[in-house]
Amino acid sequence: MRRRIANLLGVSLLALVPVAKAQVQVGDDLRMNLNGLISTGYAANYGDEMPSSHGLNFGGSGQLSGSFYDPNFLNFAVTPYYNQSRADSGFQSLTDASGVSMTANIFSGSRFPGNVSYHFDHDSTGTFGLVGLPNFTTIGNSQGFGIGWSALIPDWPTFSASYSQGSGTGSIYGTDQVSSSSTKTLNLRSSYQWAGWHLNANYQHLNVDSTVPDFLTGATGNNFFDSNGNSFGVNGNHALPWNGSVAVAFTHSNYSGEFGTTDQSNGISSYSLNQETVNAVFHPTSRWGIFAAQSYIGNLNGYVYQNIISGGGGVPIVEPQTGSNSSTLDGGVSYNFTRHLYGQTQITYFDQNYLGHSYEGSYISGSVGYDKRILDIFTVSASVIDSSNKFTNNNLGFIGNLNAYHHFGLWEFSGGFSYAQNVQTLLVTYTTSYYRYNGNVHRRLGRGTQWTGAFNGSHSGFSQQVGTVSYGEGVSTSLAMRRYSVTGNYTKSRGQSLLTSTGIQPITTPGLLPLGLIVYNGESYGIGVSTTPLPRLTISGTYSHATSETLNDGNSSNNRTEIFYAQLQYHLRQITAMAGYTKFSQGISAAGVPPGNQYSYYIGVTRSFNFF
Repeated sequence: MRRRIANLLGVSLLALVPVAKAQVQVGDDLRMNLNGLISTGYAANYGDEMPSSHGLNFGGSGQLSGSFYDPNFLNFAVTPYYNQSRADSGFQSLTDASGVSMTANIFSGSRFPGNVSYHFDHDSTGTFGLVGLPNFTTIGNSQGFGIGWSALIPDWPTFSASYSQGSGTGSIYGTDQVSSSSTKTLNLRSSYQWAGWHLNANYQHLNVDSTVPDFLTGATGNNFFDSNGNSFGVNGNHALPWNGSVAVAFTHSNYSGEFGTTDQSNGISSYSLNQETVNAVFHPTSRWGIFAAQSYIGNLNGYVYQNIISGGGGVPIVEPQTGSNSSTLDGGVSYNFTRHLYGQTQITYFDQNYLGHSYEGSYISGSVGYDKRILDIFTVSASVIDSSNKFTNNNLGFIGNLNAYHHFGLWEFSGGFSYAQNVQTLLVTYTTSYYRYNGNVHRRLGRGTQWTGAFNGSHSGFSQQVGTVSYGEGVSTSLAMRRYSVTGNYTKSRGQSLLTSTGIQPITTPGLLPLGLIVYNGESYGIGVSTTPLPRLTISGTYSHATSETLNDGNSSNNRTEIFYAQLQYHLRQITAMAGYTKFSQGISAAGVPPGNQYSYYIGVTRSFNFF
């Protein structure tokens, strides 16, 4: 009965005339604006993992914004949405998603500004990350809360504090497995100017608790990451003679985490990390530059993990080796031969300890570049690196970059190519080699018609490590006419990756991450078509298909995701008549269940309102 009343109410509201007022005032101080969309129509949903349903459907979204007394004193915005489903909606959700987001700012124009925010999403579509490919699709709930405050008093150190927490749970469509994450973050920051120094200090506490799908690990039971860490840092910079400057920084962080399954824990491990850097730069003349730097990393394992953890991801760490550290000294000069021709030379000394061994050595590099177009097409730069240590002598490295752009009549060409061989990595006993390329072609065909084609690719690997670390390439094209447009794309990638709480991420440093290693291989393609055969009438459709393979500790999985979506829209002033159809399928072989399929179609009317 309630649903019928809601549907009748929605039909009635669609016929209302919009209110002419642009803003409403309540009392002397409260001002508000309200606008939104209301929709009603017939919808049907059916699939392998959901009960079939059909009938009249009512939904909508809105935004209430306003201020109290003055926008700089208090301003706010509330954005609710209800029953926004199907990929043909602006919310891009396959299910009947509902939720709300709220923000408020207080004392915005004062020395003590603050803010607060909250969001809640129910039955919405999310993703679990894959490298270089469309992500796995999840369906679940999430919510988050944040608050912040600052003190900006003249001639005193500034201070700002923020706290946020969020949680979410989603089932991997096509499986009976769940991914979840809960994150809490506290940030404190301060800055001050003293005796010519610009000083900054910061503190962060991060807590991440999450579970990841079993099919990526091969272990039975829910796989979990429970971790927390603290990081404190100070830095400053000061002007020096000869148009120079010096910058110093120090960071201390610690992290502890537990990784395993509900049946068995791999134990609790932890690390602490001290990192310090000093950089000085001088420009005695407009052509000459002199630079010197010193750095120390107290824990190489911790340094690698910290880069992932700072992005909010949990990672299965191993107990760092005792004495793992790195000390580096380097310096050099740069010179501008002409306005466009420049060069640089640099020498670096390193002293590292890791995996029970000590390493010393140095490398000398020289580079030259020309940033004016050669033949009105190319710009180039190149570097040569000669490195040596007690295990490898005179290891020659090279880096080259070539970029091109040319406009010829109605044609436009652009692209680039980069190549590197035996370039030093974080660990001195490893080098990396890679090549990357990209290109773009654009052609105007007249009468509002244009064509664009693009391609890109990359290939990288580390010495002393079997197999290619990563490889990927892609191509895309589009043809746009006055009433029609067509797009297409194709990508493929393969390599080694690391399992984290947010998905799998590419490995950028060799040798120190034995846990959670996943080999991946996949490809995807898609096509989209859109036409406007009549004024105010738009018909569009897209199709995408992705397949991938993942392998971890002998556990392999073949995965497939397929989405087809079509939509028709007709706009008449503030009313839009629309119809849509979606077919979604996802299968993961390691989950041990058949692929999940879902179908939905919808026909209805949407009405926009500017209430006040």
